[in-house]
Amino acid sequence: MRRLVLGSAAVAACVVILGSALGQPPPGLPMPRVNTAFPPGAKVGTAAEVSVTGADLDEPSGLYFSHPGIKAEYVEPPEPADPKKKDEKKDAPPQPRRKGMAGPAAGPHKFKVSVAADVPPGTYDVRAVGKWGVSNPRAFVVGEFPEVPEKEPNNDVPEAQKVEVGTTVLGQIANPTDVDYTAFAGKAGQKVVISVQASSIDGKTRPMIEVYNAAGHKLAQNRNYRDADAVVDLTLPADGDYYVRLFEFTYTSGSADHTYRLTISSAPWVDFVFPPAVEFGKATPVTVYGRNLPGGQPSGFFLDGRPLEKLTATVTPPTDPLAAQRLTIRDQIEPVTALQDGFEYRLKGPGGTSNPVPVYFAREKPVLKKNAGGTKADTAEALAAPCEVVGMITKRNDRDWYSFDAKKGEPVMLELTAERNGTPADFYFTVHNPQAKNDQMGPEQDDDTDLLHPTEFYTRTSDPPPYRFVPPMDGKYLVAVGCRESNVLTGPATAYRLRVGPPRPDFRVVARTYTKSYQAGSAGRQDGSEAVEVFVHRMDGFTGEVAVTAEGLPAGVTTKGTTVGGGARWGVLVLNVAAGAAPAVAEIKVKATATVDGKQLVREARPATVTWGVQPGNNTPTLGRLAQSLVIAVRPEKAFFKLAADPAAAAVKAGGKDEKVSGPIFLKQGEKLTLPVKVTWVSADKQNVTLAADPVFPGQQQAPFTVTAGTQPTKEKAEGVVTVDVKANAFPGKYAVTVRGDAQVPFVREGAKGGGKGGNVPTAAFADPIEFTVLPTSLVKVAPGQIPNNTLKLGDKAEMLIKLDRQFDYAGPLKVRFAAPMGLTGITADEVTVPAGKGEEAKLVIRAAADAKAGAVNNAVITVTGTFAGKEIVTETKVNFNVTKTK
Repeated sequence: MRRLVLGSAAVAACVVILGSALGQPPPGLPMPRVNTAFPPGAKVGTAAEVSVTGADLDEPSGLYFSHPGIKAEYVEPPEPADPKKKDEKKDAPPQPRRKGMAGPAAGPHKFKVSVAADVPPGTYDVRAVGKWGVSNPRAFVVGEFPEVPEKEPNNDVPEAQKVEVGTTVLGQIANPTDVDYTAFAGKAGQKVVISVQASSIDGKTRPMIEVYNAAGHKLAQNRNYRDADAVVDLTLPADGDYYVRLFEFTYTSGSADHTYRLTISSAPWVDFVFPPAVEFGKATPVTVYGRNLPGGQPSGFFLDGRPLEKLTATVTPPTDPLAAQRLTIRDQIEPVTALQDGFEYRLKGPGGTSNPVPVYFAREKPVLKKNAGGTKADTAEALAAPCEVVGMITKRNDRDWYSFDAKKGEPVMLELTAERNGTPADFYFTVHNPQAKNDQMGPEQDDDTDLLHPTEFYTRTSDPPPYRFVPPMDGKYLVAVGCRESNVLTGPATAYRLRVGPPRPDFRVVARTYTKSYQAGSAGRQDGSEAVEVFVHRMDGFTGEVAVTAEGLPAGVTTKGTTVGGGARWGVLVLNVAAGAAPAVAEIKVKATATVDGKQLVREARPATVTWGVQPGNNTPTLGRLAQSLVIAVRPEKAFFKLAADPAAAAVKAGGKDEKVSGPIFLKQGEKLTLPVKVTWVSADKQNVTLAADPVFPGQQQAPFTVTAGTQPTKEKAEGVVTVDVKANAFPGKYAVTVRGDAQVPFVREGAKGGGKGGNVPTAAFADPIEFTVLPTSLVKVAPGQIPNNTLKLGDKAEMLIKLDRQFDYAGPLKVRFAAPMGLTGITADEVTVPAGKGEEAKLVIRAAADAKAGAVNNAVITVTGTFAGKEIVTETKVNFNVTKTK
């Protein structure tokens, strides 16, 4: 379950490198941010006092949980004693403060949190709500064991905190050299599992755990089991006391943000479920691999030097059709696994319930690799494609070989996943041609470097990218699957899925409030705007337009939606807050709609958050994860300014001339759009505004368009202009551009020192997205052939074969026409229509009238016309041939 490539481990390293810089609050107007909610959990059916710290947590009013069965009540601190009151006694009872005004902006603020008895165990999100809005989420775990706070001093064996097996200790590594000892009593032969949650609960701790007996002999140790979490299991050798030593591995960091949950129990621990993917809606028998499994048998495989047990169980996937496009797990979900669909599995045992493990949905019919599966080319296991074969490396240094049949020119998707399933291994594959002595076809398929976003949602994986294989001829082909660590790693730790089947274009969407590398929440102001970042994951070559909107918006908040075009991956959804919108905190749903193969698909965006932010602009990935909900807030404070683009005054620069836009905006590849933008100040203190737009694709060279500001709005002049530059190779279709305005505005908190004067802070406003359609200069590449001998006799006819190479996934009908050179009569051809979605060629029958003029026909024109977005797109080419008299 560990990550062996750049991902959370890389960001964990950033904790060390950047130190306190990691997680710094974003500059600008106040926006609630929670660093730590401690303790980070409670036992089901109980209540606990939770302390919240962070920034901009003024006037807290409550906590917002992702499960309605978890509720919180603010605990007002007592009024501090006034030293000026001489008659006040030292032992006088404290007096309550005025509600909502207690504590500093950074906290700590205390809440009484109650967990209902019917809340399922698992990890949930908690957010703080206060004067400035709603914060980012933090993990809050509902457990089934009694939970106790860490008690200091516990830095050595004599001070060890004594607990019983079946207890969770909630602690913090307060400083780099802090060491926490926990002691428990056990019986000879008793099986115990000790787990530490750290990164999975949004903590900064990178713990190492060691287990000792009373004589001081080390019995077990572990770190980095899954990211920074740790797990050990052991069978106690004798009756007596045992000690768990927990510390920051490198002794280089420690703070109140270095939280952990240490659980000592006899519950089962699940490491792997095989197969890791099953058919949606169909109960499936699986093999569970783990530790302390009820009725478990030796598996013969090891993980971290510990033997794994196995048992057979049945998993029952959900049957709700909407669940087929969701990933529903009450645990932390990192970007590397966030784009799959699936559900969670837990195993119950006499000592409690296991940890959750994801089980994914296969995209093709799943089949298990045969036990005698081919490990050489000449013994390759035959697959009945389409299918999704699930296997594992069972012997060191093995490679698994498979064969499949394919038709010439019909694409086959080969998709190999391992790390994205939770497997701690680096896989690769190659394709071979058995008809050419098993020669390798194309390069080795290895690490996927194509990211959903290079910094904001870092999906880097060691799995190969999906590979579109186009067979050069009918026949059988081979795939060899290998693992880089197969010399040391075997068994379920090398489980993989290989999909072999036709392309199935689809998409998934991730959305989060506009935070740009910082961990923050939402603070929508009246008469202003709030924004949501949208990231579109395109699957199997999907290039369609994705229309995005939001549901469940609070009263007074509206959106016009946005469109992420076929050549784009990212977009910004703008939420407009009315001048009289009432304060609110609401969970919203972002919905995305697209048409795939003539069918409309609707996908609900997966909420995301920045766990620990970084300073933007230095190409360092943020530490992020999926969230369980997307929450926005409306506050009664007024925005400083509004922004609006004026498409009616826009102009298209074509052929050196500016043409005013009338109605919908159409731009040909290579054209530019000048778009006026106006600032309306709500505040009386006007400032200069800088216009910009977020990119829609990584890298300017590959982006379908770029946006640059020409004239910037100033204090004196509210209008500015931006230019949308459509690239010559832009993928055609509908797009949207969202213009952002940045300004420095004066701001001071109420009650601030210094006479109420404050400095300038940055703030932003967003204009509603402006949609435009990019038209292709051509829909098809035309390659005309020759008539026989390139000669046509008078009074005769001849066929000319026109090769058509459709571009930009265009599948509409094409009309092919012939036009003789100007002034030449008697040389004609009937129009030919190539049906929609069919035909890569057309046959023109060219006729020469008996009274036509003999001689050379030069520069006759062949046009191929298609319709795109209601506009005719004409491609033209010229041909030459001779006309001769009949002998």
